[in-house]
Amino acid sequence: MRPSEIPYIDSPSNPRVKELASLKDGKGLFFLAEGKHLVEEALRHGEVLELFETDDFGFSFPKTTRLSTRAYKKVTSLIHPEGVLALCRKKEEEPFSSPRVLVLDGVGDPGNLGTILRTALAFSYLDIVLLPPSASPYSSKALMASQGAIFQLRLHFLKAEEAVGRLKESGYFLLASDLTSSLPPEEYLGKEKLALALGSESHGISSYIRGHSNGRVKIEMGNIDSLNVAVAGGILMHALRK
Repeated sequence: MRPSEIPYIDSPSNPRVKELASLKDGKGLFFLAEGKHLVEEALRHGEVLELFETDDFGFSFPKTTRLSTRAYKKVTSLIHPEGVLALCRKKEEEPFSSPRVLVLDGVGDPGNLGTILRTALAFSYLDIVLLPPSASPYSSKALMASQGAIFQLRLHFLKAEEAVGRLKESGYFLLASDLTSSLPPEEYLGKEKLALALGSESHGISSYIRGHSNGRVKIEMGNIDSLNVAVAGGILMHALRK
């Protein structure tokens, strides 16, 4: 498409701009992937419905709209935006198919959540269960922290009772990260199908998940009694990857 043929929106009050701005919190059926790297990942995995940019970033996507700088400011969630974002549709939920599942039990900080998703992809925990009140993985902060990992993961938004039932029916060993009555990771190696549950930053694993787990795991530490949930999750996912 030649530059002269690309639709252009100048006004921040344009209805289309207002519609995009309403998607910044990650609610609804659509979300925005902002920044060149996230857009590249979204395009690579075929997740882009429409592209919006303030200049030519070289993507040559057939459905592209050019925004003025002032219109883009209405849409962006970033302090220093690059000037390009993609409109994407959320995936429909699929059955569990990975031998490693990660259960996030009320992880509320979007930065922690995004970091955990990036780590989960690295260690092949490809099914992610999000229990309320977990943060939205589609929020701008979570998306940035995930570095596009979300496009290769299967997300499952379930209540605790439903999640436990589906995991047990599918033959997963549910392992809760917890400091009480827990064993080190090496005690749980060799599980063919494992679901690792990480708790919220402030309260840890919920009593329901703790009570319905098949085992509890902890990280042996010295000089401090706890770790950031994203750091702890990374250590455990690496230790339990076999």
